[in-house]
Amino acid sequence: MGLIEVARERILVEMVESCVKDLPDNEWTILVVDEMTTKVLSSVCAVSNLVEKRVSIVENIQKKRQPLPNMTVIYFISPTPGSVSRLLNDFAAKKPLYKKACVFFSSQLPKEELERIKQNATLLSRLAALKELNLEFLAVDSRGFATSEPHTLRNMFGEDASKGSYEQELSIVVRRLASVFASLKEFPAIRFKMGKAPQEGDPMGSGERSLIAQRIAVSLHGELTKMGGAVDSFPKAETCELVIVDRGMDPVAPFIHEWTYECMCFDLLSDEIENNIFKYSIDTNMGDSEEREVILGENDPIWVELRHKHIAEASLLLNDKMNYFKSANRLAKHKAAGKGGEKDDIDTSDLKQMVESLPQYREQLKRLSLHVHIATRLNTLAKQMGLHEIGKLEQDLVYGNATSKEVIKLLGARTHMKEEDKVRLLMTYVTTHPEKLDNNRRMQWMKLAKLTAEDMHTINNLEYLGVAVSKRGGAKSALSFASKKKKRSIRKEHGAVEGEEQWQLSRFQPIVYDIFEDLMKGELSQDEYPYVSPPSAGAVVKKNTQINVELSVRKKKSTQAKKTEENVGGKPIVLFIVGGMTRSELRVAHKMSAQFSSNLIIGSTSIDSPNAFLQQVMGISNLEAL
Repeated sequence: MGLIEVARERILVEMVESCVKDLPDNEWTILVVDEMTTKVLSSVCAVSNLVEKRVSIVENIQKKRQPLPNMTVIYFISPTPGSVSRLLNDFAAKKPLYKKACVFFSSQLPKEELERIKQNATLLSRLAALKELNLEFLAVDSRGFATSEPHTLRNMFGEDASKGSYEQELSIVVRRLASVFASLKEFPAIRFKMGKAPQEGDPMGSGERSLIAQRIAVSLHGELTKMGGAVDSFPKAETCELVIVDRGMDPVAPFIHEWTYECMCFDLLSDEIENNIFKYSIDTNMGDSEEREVILGENDPIWVELRHKHIAEASLLLNDKMNYFKSANRLAKHKAAGKGGEKDDIDTSDLKQMVESLPQYREQLKRLSLHVHIATRLNTLAKQMGLHEIGKLEQDLVYGNATSKEVIKLLGARTHMKEEDKVRLLMTYVTTHPEKLDNNRRMQWMKLAKLTAEDMHTINNLEYLGVAVSKRGGAKSALSFASKKKKRSIRKEHGAVEGEEQWQLSRFQPIVYDIFEDLMKGELSQDEYPYVSPPSAGAVVKKNTQINVELSVRKKKSTQAKKTEENVGGKPIVLFIVGGMTRSELRVAHKMSAQFSSNLIIGSTSIDSPNAFLQQVMGISNLEAL
């Protein structure tokens, strides 16, 4: 069962059904949510799911609502002082809004808020349930989740991160991450990436930043141990593995150009996608323009089939699907013939079949047309922006096959390159070629690439993620762009993923691939990734995470049926990234799960598009004059 299904079942069965089962058959209920739980709910449930469980309407606790004194209400809210206050106001002594209330908190209710509830006699007299659901994460898809904290980089890694904001952010991460394992009913053996000791020239506070993953790991272990003692159904010994890292583990992945369908959608079309809803317009047969919205999610089988494929393969597949659809669908064939082809005679039974297939035909054609539209847009934008040249140079930089000489040449040749693409290219360069910038070189790069002070500030802020952007002393002051020799690759090169060998720009793999690979082989270094507490004697971690296959992305193609994610099993192996994850890292979890029949899950404080990541990095520190 994927993360979406797990969370949906908890909401519909554990929460809603438990409240409506005692109501008369003809009586419906209301669901009241707040800002956080609205996100949780919308990430896993459609309106139709709730209607099937006799929920008539979903309302926001922050807005004024119509009194319904004859109805039972279900509250699904976070245990914040603001939401608790609004709950209490709904049951003022004179005019309570509802007949009965079932109250579910998304995480642990603080003692002081529980005391406030106990003092409201009207609410207590109408209270049918008061529970901590422990469900406070967003399911991105079946293998990915986010704790919905878009400002983690600023609050935990930032120059101005105060002790208060740091501790508050840490507490939120731990609480929401704990709710993931409460939902999975798994007690993880927790490991973390050991931070490196601060070096001369590192920004102030580097020591504290290097301990972020460790501090979250230790706090989470305490939280889950406490949960195990309080909840009978929660495991008492370790049942799976969790590894916690921070964004500095792989600072390149968030901004390098990716070439798979989903990654390109959320990169090049990010301005047109909000909460996975893609907004677009099409030209109708009447010559008008029609605005449409569609959810890019796992309910769309074509999206699921295309999302992790290289854009070239996805485009070819869509073309084949459209051709097959036109030839196989009788109504499509008839419609095509009506535009100038030879139209076959159609008898009454044929006509009846076509009419009956019309709704299905329209839905299939609508989905296909949508993805043809998206793929065409992506290919057109990639060509207009010169992304193939940029992408090749980025990957050459990552794998040690290029230096500043090639960067200068490309910037000179493509004078109309988008500003964001220039920044992303230079971020790739400084990440793979450390200690190259001083004030003189910054000014030279600004002039050459025609960048602003804000752009260079964003690049320099990679220092807060552990990238040695600036020279560390003893460097020459003269500007010499080209290195005398090429740099070695900073990561292991896997080559193209199986099935993608023929496509260009398939070399790059995020470092999470290596972490998952080592975990599954039982070879993840305990020096670099120590346990908070070694697995207990009764733990089943080792048994479930070891695999007996050769982990190679260049396997020979098998004659057996291709593995899918539907036949994977075993205990989950979870990787959590503090500071945001990428669609490419989410893809790794899906691809490796299917390839190696393993249950891999990846999560983070947020899931970011490249441009969103640039904005967050820019806000890590205050801009100073160069």
